[in-house]
Amino acid sequence: MRVSLNRLSVFILVALCLANLTGCLGNRNWQYPPTSTGSYLKEKASSPIPVKVIVLPLEDLRGNAVKEEYWKATIPLVPYGDTRYQRPETVEKPEEVDVVRFDPPNDFAQSITEELSQAQVFSSVNFAKDEGQQPADLALRGRLRSTDWNRRLYTYLLGPVGVVFWMLGLPMSETTTVLELDLRLTPLNDPLKVLWNMTMDFEGRQFDGPYYGLENAVESYPKALQEALKPAIADLVGLANQDPNRLMPR
Repeated sequence: MRVSLNRLSVFILVALCLANLTGCLGNRNWQYPPTSTGSYLKEKASSPIPVKVIVLPLEDLRGNAVKEEYWKATIPLVPYGDTRYQRPETVEKPEEVDVVRFDPPNDFAQSITEELSQAQVFSSVNFAKDEGQQPADLALRGRLRSTDWNRRLYTYLLGPVGVVFWMLGLPMSETTTVLELDLRLTPLNDPLKVLWNMTMDFEGRQFDGPYYGLENAVESYPKALQEALKPAIADLVGLANQDPNRLMPR
């Protein structure tokens, strides 16, 4: 029932005009490192291991569920309406605040490449579309399990009248983004021989309103990836410094 926010158009138009909502949405495209940090992780190996590594696109294991129930927030005595996308980048005609433009299997893999290069664990780290694209000793492979986008629109039990609270500064919505993935390092030609692996997950949560926060929701994915990578990069740097042979092809 996408009629949802359209039935609130008169009320929402006031908030949009007051807060220039559309102009506050900011860049909805993938960018890394996240603007919130403006930098890559600080972990660095003392000396690179003389090994060439390629990072492959992540295997996409995400579901396809779509839940669009903002319309429930228009009903008096119902406190909120929820939207959930398991693949937010593929949704057709989402509300503007739910627009996310990225290609997780490839964008995440390229960002992982950048972080690993910055960490100087290996002498060479490059993103590759497939195993035969360029010569390498090891391949970093991964599985993407979740990029769930959950947004809850609040009208405080008052239906359309609840929009007044947005104009007074109370939260309009709460966005929760989930990231779940695992990585494993293998010899290029032996994907079943795992030299290193790690499972990572992160959940980000934030409130927003017409005056604040709307431009930050999409930023949660780059931030989530960097936060999820912290233990992985730290572990690889530790191995490079203390037990480099474990990360050597054999």
